[in-house]
Amino acid sequence: MFTIRNVIFYFFLLSIIAESVSGQVSSDSLVRFSDLKFHSEFEKEALSNFVKNRVDTFNFFLAIDEDMSGCEAEKIKGSYQGIFDDLEGKKIVNKKINRKIKLAYASVHSRFMKRYNENEYFPVIFQKGTYNCVSASMLFTMIFDRLDIPYKVMASSDHVYLVANPGSNSVVIETTNPGFEKAIFTGEFKQQYVSYLRNSKLISENELRNKSVEEIFEENFKEVREAEFINLPGIQYYNKALIKLQDNNVEDALELSQKAYFFFPENQVKTLLYTALLYHLEKCSFEKVSDIDYLAQLARFENTQVDAVVAIFSNIIVHHLQYTDREAFCDSLYHRLISQITDKKAIEEIGFNYNMQMSYRYQFSDKVEKYVKRALDIKGNYHDANIILGNYLNRKLNTLTDPYVLLDTLDRYDEIYNYEMITPMLTERRSMAYLDIAREMFRQKKMTSGDEYLKKFEAVCLAPVTNQLLVDMIERIYRVVALYYFSGGNKSKAQSYVNRGLKFVPGSDLLKYTVY
Repeated sequence: MFTIRNVIFYFFLLSIIAESVSGQVSSDSLVRFSDLKFHSEFEKEALSNFVKNRVDTFNFFLAIDEDMSGCEAEKIKGSYQGIFDDLEGKKIVNKKINRKIKLAYASVHSRFMKRYNENEYFPVIFQKGTYNCVSASMLFTMIFDRLDIPYKVMASSDHVYLVANPGSNSVVIETTNPGFEKAIFTGEFKQQYVSYLRNSKLISENELRNKSVEEIFEENFKEVREAEFINLPGIQYYNKALIKLQDNNVEDALELSQKAYFFFPENQVKTLLYTALLYHLEKCSFEKVSDIDYLAQLARFENTQVDAVVAIFSNIIVHHLQYTDREAFCDSLYHRLISQITDKKAIEEIGFNYNMQMSYRYQFSDKVEKYVKRALDIKGNYHDANIILGNYLNRKLNTLTDPYVLLDTLDRYDEIYNYEMITPMLTERRSMAYLDIAREMFRQKKMTSGDEYLKKFEAVCLAPVTNQLLVDMIERIYRVVALYYFSGGNKSKAQSYVNRGLKFVPGSDLLKYTVY
């Protein structure tokens, strides 16, 4: 069965096989703040305040809870503030840095952290005492900031922790281990592993001088890397998005993935975002104009081929064109989509295919003009578009019986429709208009004026003429004028008109035997 997902997987596979960036949509920022959707006003305000003004960090961390309110946030914040009263009573300010770290760690664990659960979020620490590596790390970052304890955030594909007091005396804050002093690996094992890295030249002397054995072990053995404070809420949203996707709650998973990538733009988050986006595109009916934003986001992935975006958008338009009142809606989808894409080739391909679809749909209506012209402005030599435009112009020109009005119209068309296949058709129409006027002048015995229009005809008409209607007009008018002069005794002038006509219809027996 043909589906959007089939289209994407097919073109995505081709892009991997080709290993080429040619033909790809350029990579913009995958997720913009304007793309984000919020599950509550609390979340919207908290994220906006943090992103725009770097304030409300605490509320920013709480906002993942759909039921969070301002009152509940104030209550939790009061509980959080209590830790600083505890630490002040222990005179933490006067302690040396590593003692300060251990004292803060022990106090936080004792006050807030009761049970480890990998699927919990920041607010639950205060509500139930349940935590995981992400939520605990978020808590410690705020407390360390308040206590002026320097730290680094470290992250791997499935784990987060902090390094307090980075340097040769750094302390790893391993939040999955409440015992703090215990570790899976012994200190001797870690030292031997670091020695191996040094002897194998897998780490530099500079790293040995500026990082503890514990930190070097974590980074290399567990393949962790330094992250940023702002990544922590992204990791939290990522974890929640995974659960939603596993539960087949695709729309929520996508919205969470977008927030996850906005704050933590790493490959595993990108993969989740791509997957959720793919599933959502498959089920989305695109009944709202804003739904097209999902396709615009897909177009910003570096491996998404232009042809895939075009194919999906084409399917969307085909669906809506089954109804007679969706033209304006389709136009809105199109303009909103291309407004979010910066790659020129992508804009042209989407635009051309959309306008051709609309041209086929309205080819027997006056509406076709704007669509087919837009298509030809992108690909002027496209055969079907030229045929559709030619048929439309012929229908319009056939309604004009006054040759002077016809010429005025052709003047306008010449400026607008300068396309390879259209120009000859317009030229033929202009030739016919000149012949019509010339015939009328000769009928009125205005021979000089008639000849002027014949010369205008001769200046634009390409010989030999193959259009039978034009052939008949040429034969008739040149024969009539030749006979006029022949009957008046001016045989040479009559012959000159015959010869002028034969230039355009060289095989015409009617003209050849006019004068004999």
